[in-house]
Amino acid sequence: MLKVVATKADSPENHFLYLYKMVQEREAFLNNEAKIVQYGAILRYFMKFLQSSEVYSQQVMSVLYWVNIKLGDIYYEDALQKQDNQRYFLAATYYNQALLYAKSVEEKNRVLLILKDIYYYLGDEEALVKVEETWAENHTKEEKFAAYVLLAQNAGELAVKAKFLEKALAEVMAQDENFYMKYQDTLDILSKLSAVYELSGEGEKALRVKKMRENTLKLLN
Repeated sequence: MLKVVATKADSPENHFLYLYKMVQEREAFLNNEAKIVQYGAILRYFMKFLQSSEVYSQQVMSVLYWVNIKLGDIYYEDALQKQDNQRYFLAATYYNQALLYAKSVEEKNRVLLILKDIYYYLGDEEALVKVEETWAENHTKEEKFAAYVLLAQNAGELAVKAKFLEKALAEVMAQDENFYMKYQDTLDILSKLSAVYELSGEGEKALRVKKMRENTLKLLN
């Protein structure tokens, strides 16, 4: 995990922060091509003088987050207009880099929701599911169950739907909520999961889930 340290005067880090400030002040007067050049120069400076450092300050982390976001936004907007897969890939690269420097849940979710759209446009189901799972895991313990249920409802493929229902089941089983509510949620998920496995022709899994539901019903009686 990256550590936070104080900066020193006249250090490469301070110069890095100064470069970002200068570009920010000129940003309103730059076209997208110029922004790419300017923000790209900031990243190159980081890679040359700061990347080898074992620790980064919060300011550096914040700049790296926003530089990658700004570059990602430029390529993403261009990709939407031109329906250009190469630009989608470039946007995804910068957004994934931004995730590495995100400090808050809000910053992470901002990126994850955009990445979800990008991978949908690209038809990359594996990457899309991975982003959705990361998004769900980014929620609090109390919110994860609802997040996985929502993902399962919106999933197009049975295998993906089953995966998210299994995740939702694990979350509800680990909750310390009201006993009756917990097991009602458990029964609901098990019913949905059983139906999905039957539709996908996975008899053994469907049987396992039905047995779990029967055992859960016994606890309620």
